[in-house]
Amino acid sequence: MKLFVMSSDEALINKIKERKVFTSVQQINDVEKSSKDGYLLISDRVLPYSELSTIEFENKKVFYMLENQYKPQLESTVKAICNSKDIYLIPPRLVVEQIVDFIDQNLNLAMVQKTNIITFFSSVSNIGTTSTCLSVGKALSQYTNAKVGVLLLNAWDSGTDQLNFKGNYMDQVKSKLASKTISSEQEFLSQFHMVNPNLYILGGNRDTKMERLFTKEEINYLIEHSKQTFDVVLVDAGSHFDNANMVRALNESNLRFLIMNQQTKAIRKFNQFHRDILYPLGYEKEDLLMIINQFEDLSHLPTTKDIHKDIDIPLLTTIEKSENGMLSEIERTVLYDYEDIGYKQSINAVAKSIASSVDLIFNDELQLPRRRKFFGIL
Repeated sequence: MKLFVMSSDEALINKIKERKVFTSVQQINDVEKSSKDGYLLISDRVLPYSELSTIEFENKKVFYMLENQYKPQLESTVKAICNSKDIYLIPPRLVVEQIVDFIDQNLNLAMVQKTNIITFFSSVSNIGTTSTCLSVGKALSQYTNAKVGVLLLNAWDSGTDQLNFKGNYMDQVKSKLASKTISSEQEFLSQFHMVNPNLYILGGNRDTKMERLFTKEEINYLIEHSKQTFDVVLVDAGSHFDNANMVRALNESNLRFLIMNQQTKAIRKFNQFHRDILYPLGYEKEDLLMIINQFEDLSHLPTTKDIHKDIDIPLLTTIEKSENGMLSEIERTVLYDYEDIGYKQSINAVAKSIASSVDLIFNDELQLPRRRKFFGIL
């Protein structure tokens, strides 16, 4: 099986050859130089997307790779063109290894492996994405035998307001990520705040000047180390979609949890982000799960049914608004540590779904009483 490559990226070509998926990998500069029985990988730097519709690929399996930077709406246009010609669009902003993984998986020549990365994100700030992520981490560390890592990758917030934090922050470890100089698991763990022997947390970014300076290679290096060190990794990716932190976290994830609340702004912004950014990156709505946080059962606020109708993403659970939100920051205590039965039940539901996805057993010994209140769930 042959692969013909229209790209000048030598690192990518060498990585494809290393995988030994194809019997031969040949670099070409014209589509017509590829054989009918081969596969074709094309870079937009060699063949602009505007020319795709003018070429007949004669039933070849074609992968089209975005290396140039486009506005989100243009990425949607490229995806539409590729869909019309049955071309696999390789999402932009991937590192070399991820591009090769994408090709392997779509050829069905490599097993699609489950990853232990779980991402929480939102469309607006201050709706409890970080507190939910931390609480789920607390639940997993208490009721499984897993070593849990939490990466607070929000480049706009440290995320440590509910913690008596004693670890390092993203701005402090950036140089190590850039130079790839973390040499051992012990050195890696020393960057984290250890909550208990099963739970480790890396703080987010505190330096305003660095908000957009983290690179995809740096974030990928951090995530790969985390995969090897922890049994499950929870990522708080924040609410900004135009940075490597969010893109890398979503791409690496086994489960992607969209945190919403009852704000109409949050609903509107998500639909905008999905149309302009997530869909061009290859994410359908069914690739996500929704958690409605800070829920209040009030007649003037949207129900879960209303929110589901507007967003059309499967709902995993609803978390009631906690009375301890402000107190948790004052006392620097994770919300899961307060005696709030309803809150803990909802967090446990999320933790159980994660445990199941990464083959962990969730032993909930709380035996909390069941609460039969459905908030208009479908």
